[in-house]
Amino acid sequence: MKINLKSLALGLILPVLPAHASVMYTLVDLMPENTSINSGAVSVNDSGDVLGFTGGGESFVYKNNNASMLSVPRYSSLTGLNSSGVVVGNSAGRGIVHSNGVTQTIGGFSGSPFSSVASGINDAGQIVGSAWNTQGNQRAIIAGNGSLTDLGTLNGGSWSAGNAINSSGQVTGASQTSYGAHAFVTRNGQMVDLGAFAWGTSTGYAINDAGQVAGTSHVTNNEKHAFITSVDDQMIDIGLAGYSSEAFGINNTGQAVGYFGDNSGGAKRAFVTINGVMTDLNTLISASLGWTLMTAYDVNNSGQIVGVGIAANGVQRAFLLNPVTSVPIPGAIWLFGSVLLGFVSCRMRA
Repeated sequence: MKINLKSLALGLILPVLPAHASVMYTLVDLMPENTSINSGAVSVNDSGDVLGFTGGGESFVYKNNNASMLSVPRYSSLTGLNSSGVVVGNSAGRGIVHSNGVTQTIGGFSGSPFSSVASGINDAGQIVGSAWNTQGNQRAIIAGNGSLTDLGTLNGGSWSAGNAINSSGQVTGASQTSYGAHAFVTRNGQMVDLGAFAWGTSTGYAINDAGQVAGTSHVTNNEKHAFITSVDDQMIDIGLAGYSSEAFGINNTGQAVGYFGDNSGGAKRAFVTINGVMTDLNTLISASLGWTLMTAYDVNNSGQIVGVGIAANGVQRAFLLNPVTSVPIPGAIWLFGSVLLGFVSCRMRA
């Protein structure tokens, strides 16, 4: 994984989202023994174990207050961690699963010369991802116990991609349609089109055990908004007009996490939703820490959040946030103030 960081003296104006005084977090730097190395965290299970990576191409699991490096190929891009400690991801263009120190490759469709990729795993060991069929078309899949299930596409589509799976095997991701790529959720083994906002494209990134999806959809050509879905699969826009946002994680209480920022793809701020209201996570940690939380990638059912931030020494670091209280309070009114921030650009490429 290659990570480039750029810091400029003057910042871009981003909105100040409301703080909620009754909801605060303590911050854990997941690799405190070496604070000069770039790192990030992408997944947290319900035991509070965290999957992360370093700028040197290594992968680790943080457990029992200790980060242990995994014996997976260097520069693997790991994506998911279940409650049993089984890890999935990708290495050299192939999906892999790592358990008890052993790494195995996830196979592709029978008769196809193409490989597969892994995006997530549930506690039953079902792996979600994508594989390419004999015609070279990408398809969302569920893999496990030596089998591979093609989830098909939405109407009018030739490709699909699976991004996340819940405990009952429901999947979300994106599929081509006659109207552009749309987010989907599977119900009874069939894809349901979640639609899109005005610009017509969307992607589902996360799904909780109730089948509620979190993701992003374009509202203009260069602006996308984070969304969560309602009980009847309707997209709810949780973004802020004039700023792009994406939701990458959602837990069983419907709490979503992700980032919001300027439409050029530059400065970012991590967010969490409180009663459906997007809230800047930077307002929910002690300012004395000197951190800027850029992107939150996952949240577990205890409300623990993981992601990437810039530490006080200017280095990109993996973080774990532990809620001081997990009791939600009523959402506050949006505040549209502004603050000059250091412009931070983070590019991660496996």
